Amino acid sequence: MNMLHYLPGCDVKKNHPQALLAIEKYMQEKGAIIDQCCRNKDKFLEDNDIIVHNCTLCHLVLEETYPHTQIMSLYEYILKDEHFPWVDHHGESITIQDCWRTRKNIALQTAIRQCLKKMNYTIVEMEENYDKTKYCGVWLNNPPAKDCVEIAPKTFHDIIENHLHLLSQEEQVQQMQQWCQHYTTQQIAVYCNGCEKGIKLGGKQPIHMVELLAEGLI
Repeated sequence: MNMLHYLPGCDVKKNHPQALLAIEKYMQEKGAIIDQCCRNKDKFLEDNDIIVHNCTLCHLVLEETYPHTQIMSLYEYILKDEHFPWVDHHGESITIQDCWRTRKNIALQTAIRQCLKKMNYTIVEMEENYDKTKYCGVWLNNPPAKDCVEIAPKTFHDIIENHLHLLSQEEQVQQMQQWCQHYTTQQIAVYCNGCEKGIKLGGKQPIHMVELLAEGLI
């Protein structure tokens, strides 16, 4: 029997505790097992299980560690629920900040936009979006976590060899301040911890998608 799992994401839960409590309750009502960390070295998924997540790092790790499961973003999952309580934002403008870690995951990126449309937002696109995005906050400017490298070595070897660009803390702040000048709206939607952290470092206050989804659940 295929089991439904929900992975809240450690940093997402730490940064957005109330929203995640509401989403966890929603997923439990759907019959999901609530798991805590993608970097758990004890096997917690079986082949053909369905794993729902809202963390771009979790997705990278799960793709390597559990290749025979069905990995789905929370946003894709919720869009299947005809009775989900969307909150109406009355056409407010919001910029979508796509994440470098999702540049090959068009299904997730498309689901983000569909969710925002369900909430009646007017979406503003960045010039670098979908597979063109190069942004992940300062995630690629710092060494990856040791346990990530250990549990998903193939994925992180590629990142370290081909994409990592280390910067000093001062250089990271300057880079993020420059990047935040691209935004033309007050509201900026993110779905990645690295993107969220980088935008805040640059002086803006982004809105994580889990906060928007939780509005109708709290």
